[in-house]
Amino acid sequence: MESLDTSRQVVAGIKNSIPPDYFLVPSYSIKHDNPTTDLVISRRTQNTQPPVFKIVHGDPVMVAISYAMADTASGANQAFSGGRVRIPFISAAYKHRPAGSHPNDSPSYEQNLCKRSNLRLTLTTLRPDGPFTRLYPISATSGIYSNKVVINLGPGEYHESHESPHHLPVVSVTPLRRPTVKGRGTIYSNEHEKNTMRETICGALRICLYHNYDRVVIGDFGLGSVYSNPPQALAEIWRDLLLFDPVLRGQFAYVVFAFEDPTQSTTQYHWDKLLRCKEYQRSRRLAAEGTCSASTRPTAEQSHSEVDEPRAPTDLAIFLSVFHPDEIERVLQMPSPIRVAR
Repeated sequence: MESLDTSRQVVAGIKNSIPPDYFLVPSYSIKHDNPTTDLVISRRTQNTQPPVFKIVHGDPVMVAISYAMADTASGANQAFSGGRVRIPFISAAYKHRPAGSHPNDSPSYEQNLCKRSNLRLTLTTLRPDGPFTRLYPISATSGIYSNKVVINLGPGEYHESHESPHHLPVVSVTPLRRPTVKGRGTIYSNEHEKNTMRETICGALRICLYHNYDRVVIGDFGLGSVYSNPPQALAEIWRDLLLFDPVLRGQFAYVVFAFEDPTQSTTQYHWDKLLRCKEYQRSRRLAAEGTCSASTRPTAEQSHSEVDEPRAPTDLAIFLSVFHPDEIERVLQMPSPIRVAR
């Protein structure tokens, strides 16, 4: 865990490396406590067509910046941006403080982004003309909108410096952490946990619309070993909200899911966890029977040979399948899974 002194040094280093003209419009954050119920979202169009879904491999923030630059160059829908398109990134945030983590967790994308930008500083800065409010903790039903996160370092191990830093909005919400799953890691065991994740995602998307953004970039939100939500069920939550939620449907031009690691498989994580559990139960049973000799004790080599099956699909592959145009067309012909109108 990073010390307070280290955090201050990182913030100071980022702040000193940002050109002065970037502070003409200050960076700040706004807390939305209950975006699914409190935010009034006006429809800019009566169109109910689904957005264009794009599943790509790349650093999510750089993907958002590159798409924004391309849209700006093409003059795509700049009415709310003063001639410059900006695309928000939905960030999986630690609930108690910027860039924090639970003990023994792998480094998160939020932590990496805080080293490359002024996100940490922005997440502790209130809007100058706004009321005082506590930004943290972030509950499952709340989110933080950061208006201007300046990216001055690129992705990768060495974080190359950008000559001309870019900035983008960031919506920080907290995914459900390590829910119980079944179906070999494909579905939620607990309906309440699934509904909680749906509420979190719906809130994040509403925050984007409330601040006049009709396109969005999402990383591996809620996936990987840290959060380990079932990717199939999670992809379907995103899809069903964007296709059927009466407030969200037709409001987004496109939605991009950017996977930094195309080989990541949260399903494989669940398979491996299940295998370890079975091995442990087997060894306990053999020990109780008094038959766990050296010849019968399971070894790592035996365990892998006993489960001679193909590896689980990657998260990227699952999202490609769920958001395939043919699959979207099929789902649109079915009754809406969104039971309660918001």
